Amino acid sequence: MCGRYELKASTRDLLRYCRDLDLPRRDLPYGDEMRPAAPVLMLARQAEGHVACRARWGLVGSFLNAEPLRPPSTLCAEGLVAKPFYSKTLQKNRCLMPATAFFEWQVLADGHRQQVRFSSASGKALMFAGVFDHHPQAGTTCAMVTTPADALVGAVHGRMPLILNAQESAFWLGAYPDFPAEAFAALLENPSSCELKAEVVSQADISPQLALSFG
Repeated sequence: MCGRYELKASTRDLLRYCRDLDLPRRDLPYGDEMRPAAPVLMLARQAEGHVACRARWGLVGSFLNAEPLRPPSTLCAEGLVAKPFYSKTLQKNRCLMPATAFFEWQVLADGHRQQVRFSSASGKALMFAGVFDHHPQAGTTCAMVTTPADALVGAVHGRMPLILNAQESAFWLGAYPDFPAEAFAALLENPSSCELKAEVVSQADISPQLALSFG
């Protein structure tokens, strides 16, 4: 699961995906550590075009009477269309979550852990598929759609964000009378080739066994 990502994209990077994007200059979240339950940047479609806005990472369904303790920050793409609430969310409330990198923890053979940063090999921004909803108390919240990891990420974690290229991003934010489930299934079966690079960004921590002190 992607539990943390980085967003340091420029305006030019974002406009590459949405040329008509309404991008306010102030009060938009950027930084090294975009975490669940914190504000994140979301790109969505509105009647007048595409807009960038704040959302809280962790989806709270509008039908819920009370906010769950741990709202989901990620959703598996497989089977999402068949789930009643999410099928409605996919119909109306799809979004993009821009990033410049995402992070996973790798467990080494000796029990130590190290954090790995995944980013575009070309240095460009990444666009993650997401969904959102509006809740009376929680406000606008969102979740990232994930898919089985490719070979590079799979060496560290079994899943990764669903990364969309410019054409796929336009499809994801498109307006349809009915959600194009078959096209979505085809996208999952043949995802775009996004070349990523991996780098270790933190030292391996001390394993619990080695942390014990013996008298």
